[in-house]
Amino acid sequence: MELFKKADWIWLEGYDTVNVYVTFYDRWNIRKTDSTYRLFISVDTNYALYVNGVQAATGQYADYPFDKVYDELDITEYLQEGENNIVIDCWHQGDDTSTVRGEKAGLIYVLTDGTDVLAKSTSAVLASPNIRYTMGGQVENVSGQLGRTFYYNSTFELPDAVPCTTTDKPLPVRVRPTKKLVIGEDEPVSLTVRGTFTEQKGNSIGQKMQYASLAFEDPNVRTQLPSKEGINLDFGNKGDGIFAVIDTGRENAGFLSLDIEVPDETKILIGWGEHLDDMRVRAYVGGRNFCACYIAHAGRNTFVNPFRRLGLRYMQLHIYAPSAKIYYAGIRTTDYPVSHDVVFTCADQLHTKIHEVCKRTLLMSIHEHYEDCPWREQALYSMDSRNQMLCGYYVFKEYDFAKAAIRLMAQSIREDNLLELCSPARVSITIPSFTANFLTQVYEYLQYSGDKEFAAEMLPYMKRIADEFLRRADNEMGLIPCFTEARYWNFYEWQDGLSGSISGSISEDKITYDAPLCGFVSSGLRSLANVCDSLEDDSAEYYRSAHLRLNAAINNFFWDEEQNAYASFINKKGEKFHYAELTNSLIVYADAAQGDRLDKVLEQLRSERLIYVTLSHSIFKYDALMRKPDLYARYVFADIARQWGHMLYNNATTFWETIAGTSDFANAGSLCHGWSAIPIYFYHQYALNMDGKTTGLYECEIHE
Repeated sequence: MELFKKADWIWLEGYDTVNVYVTFYDRWNIRKTDSTYRLFISVDTNYALYVNGVQAATGQYADYPFDKVYDELDITEYLQEGENNIVIDCWHQGDDTSTVRGEKAGLIYVLTDGTDVLAKSTSAVLASPNIRYTMGGQVENVSGQLGRTFYYNSTFELPDAVPCTTTDKPLPVRVRPTKKLVIGEDEPVSLTVRGTFTEQKGNSIGQKMQYASLAFEDPNVRTQLPSKEGINLDFGNKGDGIFAVIDTGRENAGFLSLDIEVPDETKILIGWGEHLDDMRVRAYVGGRNFCACYIAHAGRNTFVNPFRRLGLRYMQLHIYAPSAKIYYAGIRTTDYPVSHDVVFTCADQLHTKIHEVCKRTLLMSIHEHYEDCPWREQALYSMDSRNQMLCGYYVFKEYDFAKAAIRLMAQSIREDNLLELCSPARVSITIPSFTANFLTQVYEYLQYSGDKEFAAEMLPYMKRIADEFLRRADNEMGLIPCFTEARYWNFYEWQDGLSGSISGSISEDKITYDAPLCGFVSSGLRSLANVCDSLEDDSAEYYRSAHLRLNAAINNFFWDEEQNAYASFINKKGEKFHYAELTNSLIVYADAAQGDRLDKVLEQLRSERLIYVTLSHSIFKYDALMRKPDLYARYVFADIARQWGHMLYNNATTFWETIAGTSDFANAGSLCHGWSAIPIYFYHQYALNMDGKTTGLYECEIHE
């Protein structure tokens, strides 16, 4: 953007390292008119803007250094005639995670009145290290995917500000492609269990909270927060202090918000989680620390962290003091502004409820981009986001958000012509099947949005990906073998035999031909051919022929007549093994199973004799069965009622990563995963367009 050529990237010398916080100060004298005052701002990694003491904005769009994105903020309402004080708090993450890349720190901004530049970032701007936050690599990770938690000491005074230095970074080139999150008020919550705690063991703050002994204290009542009068907690000098558990009432996402009064300087640990299966918040699991630390000063403390978004239902406080008064402890919601005009109703109220909770699951999984889960990772994956996009097209009528996410993923393309595992991150491994799935994502976006211009922009990326898979195909069999190098993870779904390994390279004698990979690639080639057709690109026939050849090879080599199903793998000896619903569903989805074999596979899927498909990938199973809705539609919707109903009957307010819930992944299972919102797609794509007498479905309708 030309405007940024008038400004400089700035930072504080000596603080371009991992996990640093810097506060910038500026003063603007303006003669306020009827003009609209806009601030154009970009940062690495995140920012919070305060104008005359009021928070005006927060949240840098996650991007790449070669395609830096800026916010265009209308700050007119925050300005006053004369001098205006500006504070910009910045957090530079600095290391690679699954959500952002570790890049060079920097802040750049320009203020205009629509005609003239009134202020800009230069080396004359003052800054100070925000030493209230503990900086550097010693701060624990929330998770490897999310990056570091935070320690904040409210008793520290910031050092005197000094002039900045300029730094060399590519200028921002385009405005944020999605809307800003809506930062809400403090979410109403309930203070539930309270009592005292005694530390037992642990090095990290998450361990200290997880392993502490808890002693229950009366009164056993749910008390609503915020509270104007505050809730007094005073249990005498017992243990190491007071604990309190906060319930937000449902799965939520937002910024930590505290309003607490303490008699003396006090340490407070804040843990967050999605359940109370441990009779407390699960603050530590598998090296992850869902916990932060706040040092309160004597008196009343109010604090909101604008950088680290929490995914949770419950919050737990450990207050290292004999007494405290809580006015509020919870979150400020951070919802993406989507349309809620689409309302689905069904004569069977269970399906109505499933649809409603699916929408909540989607909403909690879209923030700066689509994310797999708000609690553990907040990362953009192709497989997860494909499910989310399909559902969002129906219930949110949202295309710009999907478009932005697709572009982020495309821009992550690596030298090996595959996409990064997460975007816009830098990850040591990637999943080939997810990259193949990206081809289908682009085609589906074109189908629902009609946006040919963007499809044309994506076409070169799609061809690079498709050509890489075709290059790797075995010349003799025509199948695509598994990826053998250590930087690849041959993952298909979280099921026995299909989750692959990330332990290293695959030796020659262990190489397999993988039917799930071939199925994903075949569907992707078909999608690419369809995009080429739509754009009148001459390559359509080439990719369609490749799709048909691959289908013929799948049908020829993977079919097992004795099993009446397709095998998942063939080893170098030609032995077939592993029979799974996902494998057979993908082969049907790719149109490789025809005639009698199609009938046999569909019956296998209904009979559930194969290794069952998990929640996220059941979209392929149900889509396969809906090839013959007169035979299988009743089963599909009954199975949705059974599995998603099971989660509802177990108090789900959003839908889980897998049906095992919290116990999966060594007790790190997520209870809100965007990919599990797929019933929405089947309600809208099939239930609303089918004859209830034929399928046996209940009457369903939507209102807008």
